[in-house]
Amino acid sequence: MSYFIASISNAGGAPEQAYRKMQEAATSDKPLAEIFKFEVPSLTVGTLDSLMTISDDLVKTDAIVEGIVRKVEKTGAELLGKKAGELTVGGVPAPRYIQQFAWDYAKYPNRRPLKELTSLIAGGVTAIDEELKQLSQSFGDKSVALQDAQRKKGGNLLIGDLNDLLTEDIMRSVKVHDTEYLKTVFVACPKTMAENFEKEIYSIGDNIAGYGGPDWSR
Repeated sequence: MSYFIASISNAGGAPEQAYRKMQEAATSDKPLAEIFKFEVPSLTVGTLDSLMTISDDLVKTDAIVEGIVRKVEKTGAELLGKKAGELTVGGVPAPRYIQQFAWDYAKYPNRRPLKELTSLIAGGVTAIDEELKQLSQSFGDKSVALQDAQRKKGGNLLIGDLNDLLTEDIMRSVKVHDTEYLKTVFVACPKTMAENFEKEIYSIGDNIAGYGGPDWSR
């Protein structure tokens, strides 16, 4: 859906009267479009020179705002994929926000000079862009951490964390020794080699160490 903003003269009459005439013209015999009010308060225009300068600034600001909105849209689509819904403005769907637009007097006082209002708008958009960068970085870091955790959980014991595998229930049946002469060692080997490992464990390094004491399998 596309929207066009049209500004028309009320010919010295009431704004409401000009709005009704435009609405009648667009929806008379064959409806051409649906019309909504886009009410903007009276603003402090200033001199013609200042207005011309602001006009040039607004072109740049408009390009910046559109670029950041497109970036938000693209980031949402990349992160959410098929789950990405329509963009919202303050939790309100974009079409409804436009159709029911209301000037935020608290954030943008209409008695402030136009140049100041333009700066406020540009500053607000820049803050949104910075917040988007921080959220994207945070999301990326958490995604990497999650993938790493899933890899360790689903991988073999060479990359897995024994703290996650040796639960409290398992350790209740294991007597751990940690003395000067005796230490308990946990060894991981592939299941296909388990039988051979159990046969040869007591002969490994028998020329440098003696075996005995608690059953290693416990």
